[in-house]
Amino acid sequence: MSVPLILVTCRQMQIELPRHRDRIEELGYEVLVPDLGGRQQFSAAELLEYGDRLVGIIAGDDELDRTFFDGTPNLKTVIRWGIGMDSVDHEAARERGVTVRNTPGVFGQEVADAAFGYILNLVRGYIAVDAAVRRGEWPKFEGVTLAGAQLGIVGYGAIGREIAKRAKGFDMDVVAHDPFIDAAQSDVPIVELEKLLATSRFIVLACPLTPQTLRLVNAERLALVRPDAFLVNVARGPVVVEKDLIDALKHGRLAGAALDVFEVEPLPIDSELRTLPNVVLGAHNGSNTREGVVRASATAVDFLIEELIR
Repeated sequence: MSVPLILVTCRQMQIELPRHRDRIEELGYEVLVPDLGGRQQFSAAELLEYGDRLVGIIAGDDELDRTFFDGTPNLKTVIRWGIGMDSVDHEAARERGVTVRNTPGVFGQEVADAAFGYILNLVRGYIAVDAAVRRGEWPKFEGVTLAGAQLGIVGYGAIGREIAKRAKGFDMDVVAHDPFIDAAQSDVPIVELEKLLATSRFIVLACPLTPQTLRLVNAERLALVRPDAFLVNVARGPVVVEKDLIDALKHGRLAGAALDVFEVEPLPIDSELRTLPNVVLGAHNGSNTREGVVRASATAVDFLIEELIR
């Protein structure tokens, strides 16, 4: 009988695996690390090559759809390295009796740091100033003071709360929108989304991607936003309708945007976002620090082993 297989497909977890491989193999499993080849994720068809042997996977943004679950009859658990769960067909997993877990709470500080890095780049123009000085110029970019400005956070979980801490350190006024938070128990005012959009100078998206948040920021909601406002998305790309955002940025209905995530990743070469001067572009890398990777990887392996020995 062949040895049951554990796949590790998340790039960051692959880097950390040497610290943890023995813990998994001691339980009698083979651990396989397929080569991503510069890509961000595997398709369901690629993962199905491991079919009957596969009992567990520590996954990144892989396509874990119904086809995947139907084709892996011995699968016991999926550990989604990181926070996002939108690439997983949860209904199909439940039908197959597969436990799906992520690693919640491991990246709050890192993503909050990234959000403020984006904010500072937007309002102080550091990227543009750096490029100009390298060309021999000496620009005097007029920025925006953060103290006293309102920052609205959409999604007040672990990441949202860390963003609020940093905003308070900058003497900003903070409000948040989250339908799952009890306003009476919150350390910041919880307001309706429309009010947050209409009154905030800075809007940071930190919510999960769910059916309720898919295309949340669209033309109708962008019409509520102040023309001097800045939008930062460290959540998931499909929370924002990019064509509507591009239209608002091009026509002065929004001062600027910083995007760590996109509807399609990597960002297509022909995306108009690449041409806009009032946009700061990231590469879905807001959580990627040495300390964060170590923390998330240890948690992922802990959860994997918990599920395997049940």
